[in-house]
Amino acid sequence: MTAAARRAAAAFLAVALAATGCHRGNGAPRASTETRFLDRLATAISGLNAARQRLADDAAAIGVTAAALDDVDSVAVTGDRAAVRTQRNAHAAEIPKGMAAARRMPPDVRAYDAAVAALAAAPAPGLTPAQTTALGNVVTAVRAEAANLHIYGTVVATVWSRYASLDENQKLWLSRASNGWYRDQQEAAGNYLVLVDRSALDSGRRSLAAADASRIAAARRTQGPIDKARVALASLLG
Repeated sequence: MTAAARRAAAAFLAVALAATGCHRGNGAPRASTETRFLDRLATAISGLNAARQRLADDAAAIGVTAAALDDVDSVAVTGDRAAVRTQRNAHAAEIPKGMAAARRMPPDVRAYDAAVAALAAAPAPGLTPAQTTALGNVVTAVRAEAANLHIYGTVVATVWSRYASLDENQKLWLSRASNGWYRDQQEAAGNYLVLVDRSALDSGRRSLAAADASRIAAARRTQGPIDKARVALASLLG
């Protein structure tokens, strides 16, 4: 197995959501058949690790953007133009990242499905019964996680348009407030409330928060099988 393959495999087995460094083994050379099998297994593990890292990163960006827009919203309801501008400027770099991440979520989930399938199909000749069981438990765990990610992705697809509308309405309101549309702060607050569909937004917030909490819990549940597989496969990874 190549050093890169060893690092990729050990990284996935070391942690649930992020690749980390590992020590390279210095065992005796293995037969070429076993090496090819290990390379294919390591490639599958590496692919799964990369797919779930993308999902974790994009889900985090979505959460940060939702929180940023909510922060602006909590100020905008007061009609304070200066405070809204300050909040929008503070979150200027975060909001576009979450918008892009929401668009990537469907292909992210599909890529994770493919990576899970690749790991499940990876050949495993030469593994001990304990190693085979440990790897199978990882496959079972990530399949369950993938099912949960489909739910999360559906929620994002359903409710994110409400956050996109909130973003656009905040920009529109701020433009109007900066150009004398409103006679005073009270009128500005009233007009902001008219722009935002409060009921739909609040419902979307609850749905997204619940789906994200479930996603995180599902990811954490995979930690046990991954830790056990790391121990079981330690002799292969060096």
